[in-house]
Amino acid sequence: MATIFVVDDEPIIGIGLKALIEESNRFSKIQTFTDSEAALSMIIIDPPDVVLTDISMPCMDGLELCRHIHERRLPTQVVVLSGYGDFAYAQKCMSYGVKEYLLKPVTEIELFPVLDKVLAERDSSIFSYALLEQWIDQLEEAVWMMDHSRIEALLLQGKSELFNGEASAQQRQRIFDGILLITRKLNARGVYKFKTESLLEEYAAHALTYEGFGFKITAWVKELGEYRNHETLNVLETALQYIDANLFEEELTLDMVAGKLGITPTYFSHYFKKKMNETFVQYRLRKRIEKAKQLLSIPHYKIIDIVTEVGYDSYPHFSRLFKKATGYSPTEYRSLLGIK
Repeated sequence: MATIFVVDDEPIIGIGLKALIEESNRFSKIQTFTDSEAALSMIIIDPPDVVLTDISMPCMDGLELCRHIHERRLPTQVVVLSGYGDFAYAQKCMSYGVKEYLLKPVTEIELFPVLDKVLAERDSSIFSYALLEQWIDQLEEAVWMMDHSRIEALLLQGKSELFNGEASAQQRQRIFDGILLITRKLNARGVYKFKTESLLEEYAAHALTYEGFGFKITAWVKELGEYRNHETLNVLETALQYIDANLFEEELTLDMVAGKLGITPTYFSHYFKKKMNETFVQYRLRKRIEKAKQLLSIPHYKIIDIVTEVGYDSYPHFSRLFKKATGYSPTEYRSLLGIK
């Protein structure tokens, strides 16, 4: 059965919608969110079949959520539910690929036919090129990282979700297009040149299969390993070196570090947290606070200068962060050290 995420900043409404959807017996998983940003993170990691979202929400509204889903070409059908009757909202939703727009309060008479419709559209979409592009991006990144376990998982996913039909001219074309796109992406990194002559021969001879595709990916990882003297790209070491070297630059962001490594921010974020047991933001803050404490122990250093030196342009902002991390304001911390 299908999965659905319900996004509404009012918990009572979310609970009510979940109960209503459960009565439809159309979904095996119904997850509710009151935080649209948290919902988007989960949607990106594990796209549901359907998202039912409110429009008016703090931080990131429903229109912005629809835009992110649309721009990432996620294989998710979106239904907008709102108290606004203004057709302008409906028009904006449509520009983001939303086909269904319901007004609150909604009943099963209105909701169930819409859910049936979007699920039918999902089922009629035999092959999702948006999902293929997303999968290719992830596989290319895994090859570049020489992440064997991730490559194996992605190849299994491809076999079950993208290339599980009979060998046909259309499927061979998809396989061929997919591997050519991965090649271009890898070669665009400008480090090592991957060749595709054998694939051209296999394709011309109608001998290109998904298994052959997998063998080629494995061969490329081996080639890349030999080029790197069998050393995997140490993302963590490289990332930490770059972060520490630029730690006190105000504009240091996760996106910037990921860009320097040639990987996506989403992958880097999950990788960093897995390896460090803290997020990038937590690590950056911890290192900056440690440096600030060192500088605060030097009597002649002015606090306002320390704020700038550790990467902040606002004393009130820095003071709040420092007190939250240490329990003391910068001035109080200095007093503890006996410095006036």
